[in-house]
Amino acid sequence: MSKKKIFVSFDVENDSAFKNIVVGKSQEKGATFKVANWSMKPDTKNRKWLKDVKFKVTRCDIMIVMIGKNTYRAPGVIKEVEFATNANMKIVQINAAGGEVHAMNDAGVAYDLKTDDLSALLK
Repeated sequence: MSKKKIFVSFDVENDSAFKNIVVGKSQEKGATFKVANWSMKPDTKNRKWLKDVKFKVTRCDIMIVMIGKNTYRAPGVIKEVEFATNANMKIVQINAAGGEVHAMNDAGVAYDLKTDDLSALLK
């Protein structure tokens, strides 16, 4: 069985460490997913960035949105979620910050990184 390819969306300015958690979990023995490591500094007004990120998002099977304190208003995350939604991709939101966070609109249920099994969520 091939591993699911995951696009990790996160607030680059504040939450880069959260992405590293998912990358680490993808390298564990028995992981059912691999991370497409295509991080790009968001530039939502740049046509090339928009084209490149749309291409990269739609080449993946599932999107994980790593939710931090300000993710819901990060322009790059908003655009990435829009591309995934338009492509009818499965989106899994993960509360990586702990505590109260504001999940992304129209991006599915938010799960807790500490208590939910990531591999099970990505099936």
